[in-house]
Amino acid sequence: MKIVLPDDYSELFSGTGDLERLNTLGKVAHHTDRPASGDEMAERLADAEIILTTRFSTDFKGTDLLDRMPRLKMISIMGTRPRMVDMKRANAKNAVVSITPGSSSTSVAEHTMMFILALAKQMHIVGPEMRAGEWKRRTGIQVEGKTLSLLGFGYIGEKMVKMAQGFGMRVIVWSKNMTPERAATAGAEAASLDECMAADFVSLHLHVNDGTRGLISKERLAQMRPGAFLVNTSRAALVDMDALLDTLREGRIAGAGLDVFEPEEPLPADSPFRSLDNAIISAHSAANTLDARATQLRISVDNIEAFLNGKPTNIVTEDA
Repeated sequence: MKIVLPDDYSELFSGTGDLERLNTLGKVAHHTDRPASGDEMAERLADAEIILTTRFSTDFKGTDLLDRMPRLKMISIMGTRPRMVDMKRANAKNAVVSITPGSSSTSVAEHTMMFILALAKQMHIVGPEMRAGEWKRRTGIQVEGKTLSLLGFGYIGEKMVKMAQGFGMRVIVWSKNMTPERAATAGAEAASLDECMAADFVSLHLHVNDGTRGLISKERLAQMRPGAFLVNTSRAALVDMDALLDTLREGRIAGAGLDVFEPEEPLPADSPFRSLDNAIISAHSAANTLDARATQLRISVDNIEAFLNGKPTNIVTEDA
């Protein structure tokens, strides 16, 4: 069985027990450099039967790569959604696609909670002032007793409930299929989208699709209270970013914590979000922890082993 890692140019697998285990499952071609072109990537994958892809920058959706792999049987994605795979074409080829669900949920939830606490204590302002030699005693807020709303309620949302409750926060949740019973099981309260937008902290944990793209519009942002904060560790496309920029510039909400942007990788040097004093920004790194990475490595190899044993796990059949 020919197994190809076409894009491990951060060398996530190098020197790990997971790579050693993968080598027992088939003949492995481990590429640790960036391909110079689409044609070079296609050459790497031409005789692949199983692909283990480590990067969302490898595009199986907007290219003809899937058509250039006649022997393909499986794509094992080291990630939680098949964002870069054309699932209709993969299904037509009878190629199984697997993911690593929940593998980064704790890391993303912790990053989100970090944003909430840092915004509440104004650390994005205090830190630079202290490094500049200033001594200003900024007045923050405590999060105990505040309301946190979660838009979207999957693995990350469930982690967020536990963390927020540990700080004495009230948690309300909204998603398209939310029920009071499901929310109560997790220790939260089901709420309408309008109620969630009026919370002290509004945190986004939705997948992007036709129903959620641009959900946080100019009108939705106007529903937020002046002292409220928006946190987005999910996807920038959920938000009208121009409207958010105006909202922050004009001080209509207290601030925002943002891990995702459009465009990004990197965020342009002249992005106005870099100069806002009421925003904390990070480089789409909420899921980027050693612990999450180790879990993703393990599950992605587990998925290949299960497939080869005739008992495939963590299979997806629809687009992200």
